[in-house]
Amino acid sequence: MKKSIVSIAMLGIFLGAGGVAHADEVEDAIKEALESYQQQDYVMAKQALSMATQLINQLNTRALGQTLPEPLTGWEADEVAEQSQGAMMFGGGMAASREYRKANENLNISIMGDSPMLSQMMAIFQNPMIAGSMGKMTRIGKQMAMESKDGELTLVVANRFLITISGSASMDDKKAYAQEIDFDKLQEL
Repeated sequence: MKKSIVSIAMLGIFLGAGGVAHADEVEDAIKEALESYQQQDYVMAKQALSMATQLINQLNTRALGQTLPEPLTGWEADEVAEQSQGAMMFGGGMAASREYRKANENLNISIMGDSPMLSQMMAIFQNPMIAGSMGKMTRIGKQMAMESKDGELTLVVANRFLITISGSASMDDKKAYAQEIDFDKLQEL
């Protein structure tokens, strides 16, 4: 029980001190959880904390989508598609993707992060023996990337994010888009 109070207090301090979010909904959910806890209504406290967690995940997912690049010259892009927590098929986490088009070419950038299943997939890509058999290793700025035999470009960033760039566009276009991803912002999430 003391651990729960400390967790709630730490989360409250984090949010109040310029953390990830200042959203009223998040603060309201945390306050509701604390009040419920103090009244020994543990079911409601747990539900309110789950709500606060989901709201924070949504804010993180929105920030993830902001790391995707704007369309390059001559290209058009759809709006960023975002997906957080329970809806993901990889056991939770967050994802953002964006579709880009130019003439008869298309390109999709997908970023997945903070999923328990991704750590297993990332280990495969980071093992030079396995990765080498799956495609050609290359660099995008300071980031290691793998060009698969079927034309996909895959990057692992900060051991938390798996970026996949696919589509009918050339590998040069895929690399150009990869260079425009905000890796610094991604690593800060």
